[in-house]
Amino acid sequence: MEKNFSPLEREIYNLTGLETKREYRFHPTREWRFDFAIPAVRVAIEVEGGVWNGGRHFRPEGYLRDMEKYNEAAACGWLVIRTIPSELLRVKTIQQIVRACRRTVLLLSLIHI
Repeated sequence: MEKNFSPLEREIYNLTGLETKREYRFHPTREWRFDFAIPAVRVAIEVEGGVWNGGRHFRPEGYLRDMEKYNEAAACGWLVIRTIPSELLRVKTIQQIVRACRRTVLLLSLIHI
């Protein structure tokens, strides 16, 4: 793991042993990026800004673009956890991320039986 990792990256690594990448490009042909991604288990974290002030993600065009991105991510096998900046490091968000990682590890182990 890189030396300059964020509190989120450190927490995920400490709880799961999995590496988190920032600004991760997940799609083979589009320029879309996840704010954070755990590629080994295809779990992504998207931090949605502008919730309270009508930011880009919540205007009609931005919302529709985000829907396309998240739907395509799901079609590519990604599970996306969405949060807002003030919730990113809260216990409930970290628990959701860890559960998503563990679920994926469990599913992968069942497939390889």
